[in-house]
Amino acid sequence: MDDNQEKMETSGNEGQKREREVVIPEFYRDLNEDPELKGLWHYVFRTNGDRKPIKTADGLPHKLDFNWKDMFPNENGHIEVEIGSGKGNFMTDYAQKHPDYFIMGSEWDYTWAAFAIERMEKRGVIAQGNAAMLRGDVFYFLRDAVKDCTVDAFHMYFPDPWPKERHHKNRLLRPDFLTEVARCLKPGKRLFYWGTDHKEYNEIALETFDAFPTCKVIERNTAEPTEGITTGFERKYRKEGRPIYRSIIEFEK
Repeated sequence: MDDNQEKMETSGNEGQKREREVVIPEFYRDLNEDPELKGLWHYVFRTNGDRKPIKTADGLPHKLDFNWKDMFPNENGHIEVEIGSGKGNFMTDYAQKHPDYFIMGSEWDYTWAAFAIERMEKRGVIAQGNAAMLRGDVFYFLRDAVKDCTVDAFHMYFPDPWPKERHHKNRLLRPDFLTEVARCLKPGKRLFYWGTDHKEYNEIALETFDAFPTCKVIERNTAEPTEGITTGFERKYRKEGRPIYRSIIEFEK
């Protein structure tokens, strides 16, 4: 191979490398309803492949001009959010029981989010028009899209406990998340319903609630399933004899 040919191949390889180096603006995300599954909304940010948002020079997020009527055209002002809806057991029963509530569930995993939508569709909840699923990271959705004082209550039941210590950073219940919850909740009775079977995560979660300003645990570990509705995981865990920890937290304002 002569020098000129080597230089041409090297130059070509560098050109290909430059083509692959695509600069993606940080916090650039799409919020769109799935064209094939009514009620399923995608909010998936562009990343470097590690699920972490790519930072801008100033570190500021891009705020979406979002209103709940974009998701629920007939909403009446009563909005609730379930974090980590799994296969949609709670969402389906709760939305059926309260046709006048508008409830958004959330799941990062597309398969589970789609399963929840299909469950609600079979039960007539999607046609009822008061339930939807967010497929994406609910923390960033709250932070970047949801306006202050627009949510009536939050629900979080049996989330992945990420039991290995090196994975604890993936847990959602942390102070920056509670900051968004407190901001989004309306004045008045501002409730967060929490449930898990994982003792260590429950203890850490309650310590986080206790340490957060304006938080008050009004029922600790002994709350009944919300309006008697149990999740699929809860029914399985109760059958296995595992202890269940349910609490109700109020955010004062």
